Amino acid sequence: MAKQDEQERQIADYAQRKRLSGTTLARWQAWPATDQAALFSLLQDLQCGENHLRDVLDWFEEIAARDEQTVADILGRQELRSARATPGSRHDKLKAVKTVLRKIRYPHLTRLGENVRQAVKVLNLDRTSQVSFPSDFEGDEVTLTLTVRTIHELRDVLSQLQQRLDDGRFQRVFDALDEV
Repeated sequence: MAKQDEQERQIADYAQRKRLSGTTLARWQAWPATDQAALFSLLQDLQCGENHLRDVLDWFEEIAARDEQTVADILGRQELRSARATPGSRHDKLKAVKTVLRKIRYPHLTRLGENVRQAVKVLNLDRTSQVSFPSDFEGDEVTLTLTVRTIHELRDVLSQLQQRLDDGRFQRVFDALDEV
């Protein structure tokens, strides 16, 4: 019981230091003790404030419910342990952890992104052409940016793009996007 009392005190101290709202703290404290402790360990590394903590709470709750796992189990995943060990600043670690949590939270979107990146790589475009997509693939637009200095470069890049259209490589990009 003393260990649980100590953990409750540490969480309360953290909440006070970070000026967490009563609602956010209550949400965290509603978790099982092992999950509270696992999250506290992560927060000690990342020093999350209110906004980041609310995001993390949402993501862990969604992942845990979907995958029928505890937060402690999720935090034990190799990819999260690696993200926590990211060298650099607290901000670098936080970014790495949030990136991994996003991948775990949205596995379909992660696969989609990988498929689209692979399709763009197969295009094998030179430095004059850049293909981009809306953030999180929201929308169905593909942006193609051309950077040329001369009319000769423009003709060459347009010829290259026409070849990619003719041989079906651009179609693969759009096929990958259709998976959304």
